[in-house]
Amino acid sequence: MSNLPTAAPVAPSEFDPYQPEALADPYPFYARLREHGPVVYVPGRDIWLVSGHAEASSVLRNHGAFVSGDGVTYAGATLRTERFPLLESDPPDHTRIRRSLQPAFMKDPIETLRPEIEAAAAKIAGEAVALGEFDAVEAVATPMPDRAMQLLTGLTPPSPETLVAWSDAVVRAEEPAGTTRHFELLSDALGWLVAEGIGQMPAHCLGHLIMANGGVDGRLDPEGSERLMTLASIWLAGIDSTGALLGNAIDAFIEHPDQWELLRRRPDLVPNAVDELLRYEAPFRVFYRHTRAEAEIGGVTVPAGASVGVLFGSANRDPRQFADPDRLDITRANARTHLAFGTGLHLCLGQPLARMEAASVLTALIPLVERFERAGTPQRDPSQTVRKFASLPVRVVRAGGGA
Repeated sequence: MSNLPTAAPVAPSEFDPYQPEALADPYPFYARLREHGPVVYVPGRDIWLVSGHAEASSVLRNHGAFVSGDGVTYAGATLRTERFPLLESDPPDHTRIRRSLQPAFMKDPIETLRPEIEAAAAKIAGEAVALGEFDAVEAVATPMPDRAMQLLTGLTPPSPETLVAWSDAVVRAEEPAGTTRHFELLSDALGWLVAEGIGQMPAHCLGHLIMANGGVDGRLDPEGSERLMTLASIWLAGIDSTGALLGNAIDAFIEHPDQWELLRRRPDLVPNAVDELLRYEAPFRVFYRHTRAEAEIGGVTVPAGASVGVLFGSANRDPRQFADPDRLDITRANARTHLAFGTGLHLCLGQPLARMEAASVLTALIPLVERFERAGTPQRDPSQTVRKFASLPVRVVRAGGGA
């Protein structure tokens, strides 16, 4: 294979995913990107963008050619001495680490959390709806993941808002617009975890299982930072992603009231609705892989040393995979083929819990809310990696009448 790219380089001004227009309204940008070809090289960023569903899936599944061990963010983990083992490792280490945790995320262990997850969702939904008008980020998208992570890991941070800031900093630190403040927040999170969080964990929680026992099978290394960073991976990743999902879901139902009406009539559609919401607005915009030798994506040669960005939001709107992809359809038969949780070896470990959280919140809101309306101008978060809201003012028309 040649060392030269076979996809023509394009102007960064047109295909730079970090330009303000593409971040604010990514879907027209993604459509142009898909039309250009399976892989687009952005020379100004020195990144290769994968926008189609089939191509994105192939990259994520081919862990031999497209490695995670060199980092999965824009900066490629070059600014850190510590790695997040679940995200930033390859076999055989990834296999060992994943197997040490996988049993805790199987159906039966996760189901033990259901009563308290559903109780938390009912409380959060009830308190929000009682206000009539509220910021969905503050009232729903922030407290639900915080409570779920407390139940799973045993960690109780100083406040839900502090935890959101810590989780946000994980990816923000390594974005093009990342600042030293984001690294400081990440350091604060790990510092609190060591100084206070771990010592407060109850004996029955996953956090204690990781730190004291090395996971279910005891294979997590007791030396160095592997156990600590594995716990941090689960804890922090479970906040930003699920919070984004919940905020995006409420916004989607504001924009598509017919789909909320349908869900109220057909609550049996809640599981499929969660997948369709994940497809429609993937929480993560992009994760990266790196090549150590020449590789091929959709007939395009990518050189060794390439930084390959998999655009989840674009793959989930690919018309080759999803008919009428820009339409929210909670009855969509293949909604679950979305890539919002990734696929292959790095399929999100916590996705069963995220699904449970989202389904529980929707189920709690169905009998309470006839319609969601805007109560102000929503503000998207400045994150260049996570598609989420900073503020989402909502007014609800309560079931049975009245705002």
